[in-house]
Amino acid sequence: MNQKNSLGLNKCFLDKIDPIDLFEVWMNEAKKTELNDPNALALATSDQNNFPSIRMVLLKDFNKDGFVFYTNLNSQKGNELKKNPKASMCFHWKSLLRQVRINGMVQKVSNKVADEYYNSRGYESRIGAWASKQSTVLNNRDELLNSIENIKKNIVIKMMYQDQSIGQVGI
Repeated sequence: MNQKNSLGLNKCFLDKIDPIDLFEVWMNEAKKTELNDPNALALATSDQNNFPSIRMVLLKDFNKDGFVFYTNLNSQKGNELKKNPKASMCFHWKSLLRQVRINGMVQKVSNKVADEYYNSRGYESRIGAWASKQSTVLNNRDELLNSIENIKKNIVIKMMYQDQSIGQVGI
C-alpha cells in the first residue's frame, strides 16, 4: 500500500521539498518513539589510506548550514578529519522504520559556538572532557580516575573553555 504524497514519493516524505525540514519532522517523531538517544548517529571517517572507521556520536544541533557534533581534536576521528574532512553519518530510527544518510565536508564551528556548548555542559562532564584522552589505550580504570583528580586539583575553573574541536558536517 505504498501511498504517495503530492511529489510522487512515499507518504512518509510528506510534502516537504527541503530535506532539512523533513529531517526536523522525523527527528521530532524519533524523540517521541526511540527508547534511547534519537540523536545518535554513526559517523564514518577514513584514514590516510582511505580505510574507513565508524563510531557512534550524538548530534547536538542542525540547521540549514549542517549537522553539528562535538569531538576531541586529538581523537582518532579528530585526526582523521584534519587529514580528510569528508565524512558520512547515518541515523537509524528503528521505531520509525527509517534511516537518514548524510555525506559532506566537515568544518569547525566558531569558537563562540564551541564555547557556548562546552560551558552548557555540567561541571563533571567538562572535567571528563579534559581528563579523557580519547582513542588512546587506557591501562586501567585508576588511570582515568587519577587524571580526573589531577584536573580537579590543578585547574581553576575560570571560564573553562572547550578543549575539544567541533565538527560540523555540511550538506
